Amino acid sequence: MSEESRKYFPRGLVQPETGFRFSTDSLLISSFVSVPKNARILDLGTGSGVIPLGIMLFHPDKGLTITGLEINPEMVAAAGENVRRLGFAEEIGIVQGNVCEPDFAPAGSYDLVVSNPPYRSEGRGKACPDDSRNKARFEVDCDLDAFVATASRMVRNRGRVCFVFLAERLTELVNSFTRHKLEPKRMKFIHGRIDAPSKVVMLEAVKGGKPGLIMEAPVILFEKDNSLTESAVEYCPFIAK
Repeated sequence: MSEESRKYFPRGLVQPETGFRFSTDSLLISSFVSVPKNARILDLGTGSGVIPLGIMLFHPDKGLTITGLEINPEMVAAAGENVRRLGFAEEIGIVQGNVCEPDFAPAGSYDLVVSNPPYRSEGRGKACPDDSRNKARFEVDCDLDAFVATASRMVRNRGRVCFVFLAERLTELVNSFTRHKLEPKRMKFIHGRIDAPSKVVMLEAVKGGKPGLIMEAPVILFEKDNSLTESAVEYCPFIAK
């Protein structure tokens, strides 16, 4: 079953009926992150486990161990089931807990921390009637700075932190990173179409790193006829499924 599930990932993943649905952003960040061999990785706000699974499938021979932290018990159960179905129970562990109060591991335990945190400040944008979706979309339990603070605490010195976030809030993201001693090193914008403004950005930083930012070529998702671009599928094959 695991081989078949891996072949069609992310199709068929378990997600709570009333919970937040993962987006293309979570798939793209699994292609963007710099992953060293034998890395210990932490995903903050893992949801249904899409980012850990994407990283494992994108880097199958690197001997990775990944922890997904999630506060919603229904999402924790879904992520655990997805990990089991894809045959990664020994490599990926799902932990229930609050990003604002991380007590599951000592500081500096990870080589890489990734996150697709809630995009909107509470009170900005239309609220979702479902509470779990609302918390995944808006900064209800933890705001952006809390996610960044925990990422900085949990990653080792010279380790990497990688977030995917709203492009319109890029200044907040960069300021939060630098405030917590995370030096931005790589940035990549995601555009729906080549003639449209970017709505999402991926940013990778090094804890205690020296200045020097590389602005990578953007990802353009769709052609004018709404089909996926060849370059986007080449960059992240998962989005074609």
